[in-house]
Amino acid sequence: MNKKKVYKILGLFIAALLVLFLIVKLTNRVEEVSYNEFIEMVENKDVESVSLNVQSEKFKFSDLEGHLYKTDSPKTSDFKEFLLLNDIEVHVNTGMRSVSTFLRISSSFFMIVLLGAFIQRMGTGLKKKDSLVSIESKVTFKNIAGNEEAKEDMKFLVNFLKEPKKYNKIGAKLPKGVVLYGPPGTGKTLTARALAGEAKVPFFSINGSDFIELYAGLGAKRVRDLYKDAKKKAPSIVFIDEIDAVGTHRDGGPNDGEKNQTINALLSELDGFNTSEPVITIIATNRVEDLDRALIRPGRFDKHIAINLPDKEDRLKILRVHSKNKKISQEVNLETFANMTIGFSGAALETMMNEAAILAVNEGSEDIKVKHIDDAYYKMIIGGHKKKTRSDDLEEIKVVAYHEAGHALATKLLTDNEVPKVTIIPSTTGMGGATLSIPKKTGLLSKRDIVNNVKILYAGRAAEFILYNDEEEITTGASQDIKQATNLINNYFSSYGMSEEFGMLEVKDEKLYTKEAIRFSKKTYKEVLTLLQNNQDKLERIANELIEKETIDESRLDELI
Repeated sequence: MNKKKVYKILGLFIAALLVLFLIVKLTNRVEEVSYNEFIEMVENKDVESVSLNVQSEKFKFSDLEGHLYKTDSPKTSDFKEFLLLNDIEVHVNTGMRSVSTFLRISSSFFMIVLLGAFIQRMGTGLKKKDSLVSIESKVTFKNIAGNEEAKEDMKFLVNFLKEPKKYNKIGAKLPKGVVLYGPPGTGKTLTARALAGEAKVPFFSINGSDFIELYAGLGAKRVRDLYKDAKKKAPSIVFIDEIDAVGTHRDGGPNDGEKNQTINALLSELDGFNTSEPVITIIATNRVEDLDRALIRPGRFDKHIAINLPDKEDRLKILRVHSKNKKISQEVNLETFANMTIGFSGAALETMMNEAAILAVNEGSEDIKVKHIDDAYYKMIIGGHKKKTRSDDLEEIKVVAYHEAGHALATKLLTDNEVPKVTIIPSTTGMGGATLSIPKKTGLLSKRDIVNNVKILYAGRAAEFILYNDEEEITTGASQDIKQATNLINNYFSSYGMSEEFGMLEVKDEKLYTKEAIRFSKKTYKEVLTLLQNNQDKLERIANELIEKETIDESRLDELI
């Protein structure tokens, strides 16, 4: 008999037992009545039997139709005699005990069977999960837009997997492990699958969290069984996504026992590879710096490949890939959106184009127009949709307009960033407006850049002060700006070594630089406030335009300035 039939029979048995348990439970429902009602039933000759328990405060009895009742026990010495004189059958410590005993036995048996089935299922589930089915990946490097450097770095692995003997002849060894690292959504999994597709080798994929189990030792067993399958089909690729679940630094904490066993099993498998079993292990992580040193030392995962956020050219390629199967209007220039989407991952770009398609369908449009992609971009930046109706509070609209005008004006006066859109249309996330800024410098930032970025963040609050000229009237609208500015200032002192007092030191204790950070914050705010006051006429023109039209594009913003 195969396992499926066994589980089917076991499942039916448990279901039948459960139904029986419920039937017994329902048919033996006990109704509680008062003692006076019991006496009245005795007088009416409606009581057939009584079950007495000397240790219980209550006793049970049944009527002529077999219904069960319970009531308070009088605990008098002549109670049994009273019952017998009324022709009532009396059971002491028996009677309905058989029913309750059956209930206890059946429920206990049910729990034992259920527990046994669960444990057995865990074991067979483990075997099923461990015996991973390898897939034949049809993805190749042609399916990946961008990441040219990473693809170039992996081409020799493709050749090695295709012709391992050619490399073995001159003593070259196949790297045992490769670390793919980078921000979420950049295509690490897709890259690993493309490597398998290019080399035409089996691809075994598992998530790091799948190794962590309730019972110790199962993670290590899963590792051993995984590599046993991979070696049988060598040359092959084992891909472990989200390795952080088991591969982070081991600090001896209470949860490290299972992690240690799992990682040790993984290291043992890596160290036991030989050239006759060409298996490459690829792990993916968002935080390579958090991985255990023993895991990524030379000889194990000694090849690290960065899968970075796409640059402008790569973003354009990715947008074209995700536009192939969509009906795009001729008015759409994807290069414009490639320029606007700095910091977007490949997954974010795909989501944006899909969201634009959904918006187009919802609007009844025959194709995807600029406004649909624009609205989808807005949603990705803000985290919510535009509200269809805005506040009727004219004072609030005015505050938001000045706030966003402050950001936009400071950006234009302090940097060469592009500002494609300034809007006071609120979003469903609660944001009152937004100033979209595209930095031309995406690499290293200078000290001046950081200071200017803090000023731009503070400019919204400064503009609110200029509107009212009263600190008591400023609003909570700058909360997110302050949060971002605080992070920049903390890094300025703790990580970037730009502090005059501490110099080029990494200062981990925030208390050491708090006073200097406060002075820096106040000085920066005062400087951007002075900047906006000196250009108050421009600030007012931008704010008034926003109040009237809600949204300003860059060409109009430049005219107003």
